[in-house]
Amino acid sequence: MILLLEECNFACPHCVREDEPMDAGYKLSFRQLQLCLSDCRSLENVRWVQLSGGEPTLWTEGSRDLADLLLEISKAGFAPGFITNGSSFVDYNGCHDFFGKYAEGSTTPLRIYLSIDTFHRNFDVKEARAQSLDNVIMCRQELRRGKTDLLDVRVVVVVSKDFKSLLPDEMIRHYESLGVTFGFVPLTLGGRAKSLSHLCPDLGSDNPGDLGAYRRFHRRESLKKKDKGKNRDKTPHMVLIGNDYYFSDPWHKVARLGHLPEAIIRAYSDATKA
Repeated sequence: MILLLEECNFACPHCVREDEPMDAGYKLSFRQLQLCLSDCRSLENVRWVQLSGGEPTLWTEGSRDLADLLLEISKAGFAPGFITNGSSFVDYNGCHDFFGKYAEGSTTPLRIYLSIDTFHRNFDVKEARAQSLDNVIMCRQELRRGKTDLLDVRVVVVVSKDFKSLLPDEMIRHYESLGVTFGFVPLTLGGRAKSLSHLCPDLGSDNPGDLGAYRRFHRRESLKKKDKGKNRDKTPHMVLIGNDYYFSDPWHKVARLGHLPEAIIRAYSDATKA
């Protein structure tokens, strides 16, 4: 994962970024991304690179934007992805230009994670629709033949103990019928959510009532993670912020950009020793 910038156009009450080592005004450069991709080539088990923020669609450098970073990742031989609040895709023309640019320059599938939930407040409750998601799906449908599979559209939903945190059932069914994948994650005690502790499901409890609204998805998500774990290697999850790599749980610096130690290279190369 690469944290691109500290800037965001939302101020969500559950944002986790307050606990992460980003300075105010922080922004990664295009050159730093290139150096990171060069490092990744020495890590045999790195297959995809995800961009986050802040809000990654706000990243620009001269004439470059987020699409250029995703294309650079693709050209380096990795599968790119990014997580977004979707605000940049509410305008259809901008959404069309963005994904059209990526589709014309790459044959590598792109993972788009849209955070849509009651904390972001970025969907229409009455209509049970999200304009950003509608536009992304429309763009995918309009890609020329052979390119529609390039856009792997996923929705991340943060669910709390509050039953009002759920997305409408009809909304989930509608988008799943269009090939959108949903992932439900519990509101956890991190960042600004520390002040929302009364809404965080207690996943360590034996009482199902302590899961609140997340109870519906607990078994579903647990089985999904269990299935993934059967075939997934156990390589570390590394995060680049500026010139430093971190392991994120807990946050601690493990390497410098362009200077990966042999211990990390071996850990990624041999998953059994990670």
